[in-house]
Amino acid sequence: MVQVDRSPIVQRVLLGAALRAAREAIGMESAAATKKLGWYAGKLSKVEQGDLKLTATALDKMVDIYEIAPQRADELRQLAIDSRRKLPPTRVDEWAVKYVHLIAAAEELKIFNLESWPGTVQTLGYATGMLSRSVVVSPVDVERMSQERANRANRFTSPGARRLWLVVGEEALYREIGGRDVLRQQLEKILCLARLPNVTIQVIPYDEGAHPSHGVAFSIVTLLEGRPGIVYVEGLTASDYLGGEHLRVYNQVFDNLRAAALSGERTIGLIENRISEL
Repeated sequence: MVQVDRSPIVQRVLLGAALRAAREAIGMESAAATKKLGWYAGKLSKVEQGDLKLTATALDKMVDIYEIAPQRADELRQLAIDSRRKLPPTRVDEWAVKYVHLIAAAEELKIFNLESWPGTVQTLGYATGMLSRSVVVSPVDVERMSQERANRANRFTSPGARRLWLVVGEEALYREIGGRDVLRQQLEKILCLARLPNVTIQVIPYDEGAHPSHGVAFSIVTLLEGRPGIVYVEGLTASDYLGGEHLRVYNQVFDNLRAAALSGERTIGLIENRISEL
């Protein structure tokens, strides 16, 4: 595996997740922790989500309140130092920056999408077709955001490539985002990815009926091998990052989705047939 210089955004997410786990380990509710820290309502949530930089003084206070062991406290202090580095300008909008950095640093990525192919595997035309219909993306940003999405799949084909597990509903093979030609090109890209040894793509067929995640698309990002991952759930105007018990539930759901889906080999055959129809 190629070593990645994890961005300060990723370090903040890791730090926030670790602090939340430490708080929950002593059975302290967020309201009680906020009161002990003397913070305004909502600040702790932002820290635990990785949305705020944490000063050394604030971290020391949290270490004391959460009764974190000295060795673990030193690890968290190093994370905090790394999280305060400055970032170069980004090619994606602020609301998407954290997720983009997370998937860039991920060692393993599990994605479930409902009716379309997710940004992580989109072609330029497919991304343009999707983003051009968004009400939260400015028309002037569509081109650069589409290009950024089109570049994401390269991380699965380069040396030391990451592991990708992708499950989608069968509708993704039929919804003509960007038109028939664009969909065909998208499916051809998916077919190439599906044949890679580090990528598994599965489709849940229409006739499978109910499955455990209707209406909820999500990603599970594993940043460090052997360590718990982070669940990412995105809406139209907000996103959430979950760990702890949420992670256990989403992992179980993903396993059930994979069991309900066609095998990787049968999925490849289904995609080949659909391409021949277009």
